[in-house]
Amino acid sequence: MNFGFWDVGLPLIVLAALAVAVPVVTVPRGAIDQGRLAVGMGLAAAVVFAGALGWFTLFHWQAGDGFRWGAVLRPALMTAMVWGPVWALVWLVRAQGVERRKGEAAARAGLDLGSGD
Repeated sequence: MNFGFWDVGLPLIVLAALAVAVPVVTVPRGAIDQGRLAVGMGLAAAVVFAGALGWFTLFHWQAGDGFRWGAVLRPALMTAMVWGPVWALVWLVRAQGVERRKGEAAARAGLDLGSGD
């Protein structure tokens, strides 16, 4: 495998972009439950990882190599070092949005969430 832009850079850029874009589809915009967010983000991670598997399977097919799970899984897992932190940051931002919506809903309902006395 070469280590040029087309072989390494482009897949990492595409997978990082998928880590940002896929949660838009898998997590409902108005989600008010952290559990639903976790399910959607887990689904997003699975989709991005499947994309990485497909990408590296295509590379091995183009090179004429016989399919071996280790030759495909290893680089797909290694790409998670790039898209994983991006995905985690997206999850953090989405979780903050869920908590903001929960607070707004409580304020509309007239609940005082700050009084612990």
